[in-house]
Amino acid sequence: MDENKVPNIPDELEEEFYYTTYLIGSMEKTAEKDDGSEKRAGVEKELLLRGIYPINPVKLETTKTGMTTDEVKEKMIGWVASGNWDLFKQRAAEIWKGKDLVDKDKGITHIPGDIDYCTMSDWITFTFNKGDAPCGSFAECGIAMEHDIPIFLITDMPKKELPKSLLQMVLVTGGEVFNTLPQYLEHIDKVYKLKRKEPKIDPKVEEVKK
Repeated sequence: MDENKVPNIPDELEEEFYYTTYLIGSMEKTAEKDDGSEKRAGVEKELLLRGIYPINPVKLETTKTGMTTDEVKEKMIGWVASGNWDLFKQRAAEIWKGKDLVDKDKGITHIPGDIDYCTMSDWITFTFNKGDAPCGSFAECGIAMEHDIPIFLITDMPKKELPKSLLQMVLVTGGEVFNTLPQYLEHIDKVYKLKRKEPKIDPKVEEVKK
């Protein structure tokens, strides 16, 4: 399986995931000046160690559009500049609504889009820091609010300085705001009765350290 399509799951983890959460946040304009990978890396690792499946849109973009996140961004910019609205609309529909594939043996298979990622989640994990400029993330919060899915916001901004509509959506869903990743993890550990697995230590790495 293409490693860009799913999280790399350590061998010591159970095959069964107890919960699912969609990792939302900036991908087009990020504080890290990347495609949104860095802000998701730490939380993804910790969630996997707790038996939670993290839906990481950066790694799943190719399943919907056949392109990486950076490639999609460049294409979108080009289509807007050239006025190619048909292709822009087609790719936008794949991103948000997913797409259906027809196989003569397997029948119809639905590739989930961002809307599906929201509704299949037990809660939403939103990382939003200074320097980020999210847009679609706010729409995803609206979807979560409509379906009563808690939104947990991890941010380096004071709670009082957050956009009020965003704060409303977080609190209306029964979610909360956290200033650090450890605070978020402590909360979900308590609420969902999670237990973190210690990752196995690679003997080769330990030998190098010695």
